[in-house]
Amino acid sequence: MASLGRTIAVQVVSNLAALIIIVALISALLVFYSQTILQGVVVEMVQEFTRNLARNPALTPEQKAQLINLYQQALEVRFGLVGNPISKVYHMMINILTLNLGSSRNVYMGNSASISSQIIFALKNTVILFFTATLISIVIGLALGLYAARKPHGIIDSLLSFFAVLSASLPMWWVGMLMLLVFAFWNHWFPAQSMPVYFAIQQLSQAYHSGSITTLSYILEYIRTWLYYMALPLTTVVLVSIGGWAYIVRNVVIGKMAEDFVMTARAKGLSERKVLFGHVLRAASPPIVTTAALSLVSSLGGAIISETVFGWPGMGLLFWIAITNSEPMLIAGNVYVTVLLFIITIIILNILYVFLDPRIKTSGSQQVF
Repeated sequence: MASLGRTIAVQVVSNLAALIIIVALISALLVFYSQTILQGVVVEMVQEFTRNLARNPALTPEQKAQLINLYQQALEVRFGLVGNPISKVYHMMINILTLNLGSSRNVYMGNSASISSQIIFALKNTVILFFTATLISIVIGLALGLYAARKPHGIIDSLLSFFAVLSASLPMWWVGMLMLLVFAFWNHWFPAQSMPVYFAIQQLSQAYHSGSITTLSYILEYIRTWLYYMALPLTTVVLVSIGGWAYIVRNVVIGKMAEDFVMTARAKGLSERKVLFGHVLRAASPPIVTTAALSLVSSLGGAIISETVFGWPGMGLLFWIAITNSEPMLIAGNVYVTVLLFIITIIILNILYVFLDPRIKTSGSQQVF
């Protein structure tokens, strides 16, 4: 038990150290970027001030030069261009770690200009879409992969391999555009953009609070509205992901079925079903769980192009908006939250490995990742 506690402590400390290093790099880049932009602003303002002074004949050249120098120094103090750069990076790190990032110039998502509020709003939407799609892909892919692994090189296995290669080679955004073309523009079955989902939900809530609809009708219509706007992006993500998932499970299971413990279980007279689910699946669970967890946490970062294609108000679209509108603090917050979730997942995975694979010893000096 003490050994397990030591292992957990080592994992937490090492991964938090990695997080701090990443935040330090982000902070240094942000400070350099902001200082460069502000230096350009100061140069432009000083040039404008110099042109205005040139029109004043009452001032001598020495007086003009002195006024220009004082004006430039005042601007540098005003825009924070003086001081120790290391201290600026440190304060930037503290702000990023605490998500104290201030406000953006405009409200891009949600109802507040607060950067942290917009990130939370976008993260919730990404969870609704990509987390759901990834879970569906994992469940279906696991079932298909296990079924194909029971009869390697059979018809089902060959079809699965073909579908895996096909789905993995198709860009998600391209499949999304085809889905929009067929189901939104040609047949008009689903909306072309998903951003209006919140306007529809808001109208539905107003109707419910005014007493126009019953509670049951509200719940059913609420679910229907979400599914209506989410159907195309959800189907696209599942279609692109499911083949690769099934192929990964199939390969891992086939590899485990060739090991000695499987032959021993069969020699004892166990049925193929018990061998597959009682022995093979348990031995194959560490890599499958690892891939599943990393896929889930990666999905929380959203998909920039795919969310932009569908207009889904998630982390990917927010990241794209932050880039196109030059919002460095919004970019930093988005990256920080994604990295934080990834590192938390790595810590959990290292702990789960101890229980999933008995060959891994709970030694504080050992690390899976």
